[in-house]
Amino acid sequence: MLDIILEKLKQIVTSRLVPIALIFIILFGTLINRLFVLQIVQGKEHSKDVSLKRVKTRELKSARGNIYDKNGVLLAYNELTFAVVLEESTELSTNADRNTMLHKLITILEKHGNEIESEFGISIDENGELYFNVEGNAELRFKKNVYGRRSVDKLEEEEKNATVQEVFEHMRHGKYMFAISDEYSLEEALKIMTLRYAIYTNYPKYNQIIIASNVSDKTVAAIVENSKSLPGVEIKEQTYRKYNDSVYFAHILGYTGLVNAEELEKYKELNYNSSDFIGKSGIEKEFESYLAGTKGLENISVNNSNKYLETIDRLAPIAGDDIYLTIDSDLQKAIYHIIEKNLAGILLSKINNSMNAGTKGTSASDIRIPIYDVYYNLINNNVIDVNALKEKDATDLEKQVYNKFTTKQKDALHEIKSLLDYGNTSLYNSLTEEEKDYISYIYSELLVKGKIILSTSGGSSTSANGTNESVSYNYSNFEDNKFSFSQFLQHAIASNNIDLTKLNISDQYYNTEEIYEKLLEVLIDTLKNDSKFDKILYKSLVYSYKLSGTEICLLLFDQGVIKYNKEEKSNLENGVISAYSFITDKIRTLEITPAQLALDPCSASVVVTDVKTGEVLAMVSYPSYDNNMFANKVDAAYFNKLNNDLTGPQNHRATKQRTAPGSTFKMVSAAALLEEGAVGPSETILDKTIFDKIVPSPRDWTTHSHGKVDVTTALEVSCNYFFYEGSWRLGMDSTGKNNDQIGLEKLAKYAELFGFGEKSGIEVEEYDPHISDKYSVPSAIGQGTHNYTPVQIARYVTTVANSGKRFDLTLLDRIQDKDNNVLLDNKAKYTELTTIKDSTWDLIHEGMYKVGNGARSSTSKMFKDFGVTVAGKTGTAQESKSKPNHALFVSYAPYTAPEISVTTVIPNGHGSSNAVELTRDVYSYYFDLEDKDKLVNGFAELPETESRGFAD
Repeated sequence: MLDIILEKLKQIVTSRLVPIALIFIILFGTLINRLFVLQIVQGKEHSKDVSLKRVKTRELKSARGNIYDKNGVLLAYNELTFAVVLEESTELSTNADRNTMLHKLITILEKHGNEIESEFGISIDENGELYFNVEGNAELRFKKNVYGRRSVDKLEEEEKNATVQEVFEHMRHGKYMFAISDEYSLEEALKIMTLRYAIYTNYPKYNQIIIASNVSDKTVAAIVENSKSLPGVEIKEQTYRKYNDSVYFAHILGYTGLVNAEELEKYKELNYNSSDFIGKSGIEKEFESYLAGTKGLENISVNNSNKYLETIDRLAPIAGDDIYLTIDSDLQKAIYHIIEKNLAGILLSKINNSMNAGTKGTSASDIRIPIYDVYYNLINNNVIDVNALKEKDATDLEKQVYNKFTTKQKDALHEIKSLLDYGNTSLYNSLTEEEKDYISYIYSELLVKGKIILSTSGGSSTSANGTNESVSYNYSNFEDNKFSFSQFLQHAIASNNIDLTKLNISDQYYNTEEIYEKLLEVLIDTLKNDSKFDKILYKSLVYSYKLSGTEICLLLFDQGVIKYNKEEKSNLENGVISAYSFITDKIRTLEITPAQLALDPCSASVVVTDVKTGEVLAMVSYPSYDNNMFANKVDAAYFNKLNNDLTGPQNHRATKQRTAPGSTFKMVSAAALLEEGAVGPSETILDKTIFDKIVPSPRDWTTHSHGKVDVTTALEVSCNYFFYEGSWRLGMDSTGKNNDQIGLEKLAKYAELFGFGEKSGIEVEEYDPHISDKYSVPSAIGQGTHNYTPVQIARYVTTVANSGKRFDLTLLDRIQDKDNNVLLDNKAKYTELTTIKDSTWDLIHEGMYKVGNGARSSTSKMFKDFGVTVAGKTGTAQESKSKPNHALFVSYAPYTAPEISVTTVIPNGHGSSNAVELTRDVYSYYFDLEDKDKLVNGFAELPETESRGFAD
């Protein structure tokens, strides 16, 4: 038996499997030992390491491209700053934790002067009331996000119609929402909600949200210091958009800002997210795809405190391309100052030291500006800050003026209560002008705009005078003395035309008189805190001489509007210099500008083109604004200031202010008459001054006949009668009768040929043109229903200057990448107008030459001995009898070999002579004919020529 066992052992030992088995045993033992060390001995440490280390994907923003002028002058660029960014953190597992952290973050930011910048559809007003700051489709998209619907169409009807309070409460306490404790105030809750909403709608989730840009070093230090208690919050480098000489280029360049929900949908294919900045307007918007560049990505490892450990891999971002414009920045800036100086000169020529407004209200021919309009508009246009008058640190003068105001306010409210008394039967014509102003304001601003009154049409009823006449109880019939304003309101109540919810009335029954008393109470309470109504009271103080011009001028010193001058102030106080002399001198020296006064004229636009290439060399709109205050984030105080500015500085007048072209349209009419055979090349027409073939019968601009005139002379002297007769002939049908529609169609045909049937071609937003579709005879002189922007008129005159090469105007010279490779070398597209004969062009050019140089032209004396020969055409367009006429002048130079065209439009500019003089200064600068420093920086001077009697 033993032998057998030994034999078996011998076989096993000598087996070839033994070494393999031994190796296997050793390896298995080693593995067991290693597992013991890792899991038992070092288990806790490794478990901690695993929990610490995780991978994150981050988006890398690209640097936005720069914008330059045609000569390489830098206009828009990026500045490196710091931003506070936020992302969802796994460390915060409950709503309470998230809200506490965000509240702390907001507190830190506000302590150091920063505000959260995230887009949110709800705001809080000065009275502590919530309101939607978006409307229409934008409001529905906001609600779609709030209620977690895939599209607006998926919203329930109740969700679509949810009030701001309902939406707010849903986000604050709704199921699966933010659970923001009632311990937070309404304002605090709204701020927390704004950030929670930003995280809630952020996609993809790994993207960090920018919540505060361009933060200070103190903010950076505070965030870093509190980083452990602010999970998900970081400081990141950020590029901040900046603009050089911003006021001159703001309308062209536009500005950038955080993308909103609507834009995210629009740019979905470009992979934008809620933390991206995009072009909001102007060149920044139109060339977004070039300027934005391409984002990069990186995968990084971080620990559980979200701190960076290492970069795993990285795809670098590609910087945006650079845009080079056709604009000459020096010319652009010079023209802005030339406009301002010329407008100031026009104002000085119209301001008089009295209450005299000239022909205002009866004719636009000689409207004047009472000095009291100047004094009042310094308040009305917020040059003088009336809110500062009641501050604790107000000067003695400010307190004195405020006391006058409070006395006036008390008296006015007492007077209004009397006017609105339930039994008051005073008719409109028995009211004073001041009382009419009060009633007009209450109706338009409080009742209509405030939506207290539901319908402005009124209802029919027996007249207030007791007759059986049916009267419509609308406001116009109150002005026609059919009933008192009190009776108007009583009828509105009786006919359920008043929104009772605006009167804080409960469901219990009230009779008409009780409702009326509630309405009166609401109106009076509203007027007590109505800044617009306050302006009416200040107007009354000025025009009743209770607030003097001297006091207003001295306020300019007290509030730092003008530079302090001890001697000037003393002379004002002691009567050595009158307020009239003081303020007109400040206008002359441009210490007070037309933009500040907001009196007609206070605006203008000039467009300069290269007639050989269709490039826009300058496109100036005055006044303008600082787009640095809009870039990256909108400065709320500045935005509010602009919105309350009576001149509308954000309005790009060169592209978005349409006027009738007036007589500047006559070159189109001349081409139509000559090409259609309505007038022969050398044919003359006798000017009878009144064209009596239609009723009402239009007149020439002067009562004196121009005699027999041909087409070139008709342009030279701007003879309306010639074009009336020509347009009449243009509308003849086959039977020899005039057909207005035929005339309009033929005029429209040539207007389209000259470019008026479409936009100008420039790369920024502009309004559509409108070719006249009524009244063929007046349409021939640029009246009718013609409506064009200055840049569209500039395209037309460029086409005239080069005899039929109709360019699509352009602002773009070229696009280059960061390695200076030209990606796009832009040339303006054009169409040759081959259907117009050379002889027609020759006659049109000759007529325009005569305007600038002819013996009979009222314009020619302004270009006498001028260093360059200018061809042009004046134009005047009437808006109303209460406002000055618009002033236009289109031109090109030099006449024999045109280089540039200049189009000048001065809304309410008192006649075309003022546009001619401004244009002359532009040519003087461009061709270096006068001292440039004096042209640009000199004081304002009175216009050389009185507009009256000047050919339109």
